Amino acid sequence: MKSLKSFVLVALVLMGTCACTEPDEPVVGKHPKPSKLWMPVFLNDGMVVQQNASAAYWGTTNPNATVTAEASWTDEVVVTKANAEGEWKLEIPTSAGSMEPQRVVIRDSHNGAKHINDVLVGEVWHFAGQSNMEMPMRGFGSVANGNYQPIENANEEVALTANMPHFRYFKVGYQASDVPMNDVRENKWWKASVATEALEYSAIAFFCGRKMATELNVPIGIICTPYGGTRIEAWMPASRLSSFDPADYKEASELSESAAKKSAPGLLYNGMVHPIMPYVVRGWAWYQGESNRDNSQAYARLQQAMVDEWRKAKGDTNAQLPFYYVQISGIGSNSDEYGANLIQAQWDALKLIPNSYIITTSDVGDTNFIHYPNKKVPGERLANLILNKSYNRTDIKVAAPVVSSVNYQSDKVVVSFENGEGLHSTEGTIPYVQLVDDAGKLHTATATIKADGTMEVSSASVVNPKGVRYCFLSWHISTVFNSAGIPLAPFKHSK
Repeated sequence: MKSLKSFVLVALVLMGTCACTEPDEPVVGKHPKPSKLWMPVFLNDGMVVQQNASAAYWGTTNPNATVTAEASWTDEVVVTKANAEGEWKLEIPTSAGSMEPQRVVIRDSHNGAKHINDVLVGEVWHFAGQSNMEMPMRGFGSVANGNYQPIENANEEVALTANMPHFRYFKVGYQASDVPMNDVRENKWWKASVATEALEYSAIAFFCGRKMATELNVPIGIICTPYGGTRIEAWMPASRLSSFDPADYKEASELSESAAKKSAPGLLYNGMVHPIMPYVVRGWAWYQGESNRDNSQAYARLQQAMVDEWRKAKGDTNAQLPFYYVQISGIGSNSDEYGANLIQAQWDALKLIPNSYIITTSDVGDTNFIHYPNKKVPGERLANLILNKSYNRTDIKVAAPVVSSVNYQSDKVVVSFENGEGLHSTEGTIPYVQLVDDAGKLHTATATIKADGTMEVSSASVVNPKGVRYCFLSWHISTVFNSAGIPLAPFKHSK
């Protein structure tokens, strides 16, 4: 078996310009010459494959060569034939999840062989998004530079995973491309959640994956494709945007030079998502939106289009792959609706995207940093939602309180909720509540949660209110929760 160092060298040589282009520069796709057996970098030692499914392996070799695959968990030998361009793909049926390391050997009829060791069979998830998905357990920045943005209790949390080598992570490196790529810019090999390795994990992925690994007691593998400061337009094929009004999205020419290198339509789909699409996963988790606050009016439809394209690339015609996503939190100290409108669009997207689910993060924002330090709450909240919806853990309560009806009266508004059992406030007064008067002006209001679980909202300045809002400001911290500890999401309602 070739050493890891040799494999890296071979992969880099075959990847050509893909391996040496600066991270934020669009690159032109290169396909390895079909002269010897080659596979993408993430089909490698330490990988996790989806249990009770068919693990996909693919690559190139000599034209028309025969390719065979053997896996230690099955006696079946899978055989396929490369096409005239040397491209091949095969699928190996997988067993139930196991902590026992396995081995896969891929051979071609020209004496090429790839040995993949320490393979685990378990649950695989694809996480993606911008900087709050990317933020690693070690935090952003540094104390020395005066820009350190930490993760709360990171070292203590990482220490708790010392005996979890079955929780594994692969981070895809930055790669923007004008054309679909066949491999990713390898950033981190498959890593086990031990010692300092876990400090490089996305914090959201770390807390979510650790809880899933503990609750399910099977190996968990997360492939993460994060890129900070990026727009949703970059994460779907550019061709899909032709169905939108030009005002709904931004072309490269409408972005700054630096933003255009990573956020122009299609660039990150081509460079970071397309290469891993054949990899069999259980579903997706998405955390993005801050960079699209300037076109929130189209965001729900843009997210719907992105998910539709991802499912199409997977051949998922019945929306069987679930799509989980994270609501953006309160941002900075702004009192406008810039961020709140995007949050509303994220909730609106639930109605457009089948088999999709959202968690609220309205209780964890930070006034100083968009990269808030408390990633444990949303990470574990995301895990709970996944466990409940995808693994039938009905004992875990995950439903957020949402508005079911609004009753406007002459001197107050009465709001009723679904999933509002045990609705309560953690503070003596409930902040960020507003009423709209008949002239359309906003007024700070007082809210009280009644014994029947409704919220009564009133203001001495407003007679015959025409609208009500809760946390519908760019900066907010929700203080209202149901008995399951899920915060009330921001909302606005008009009469």
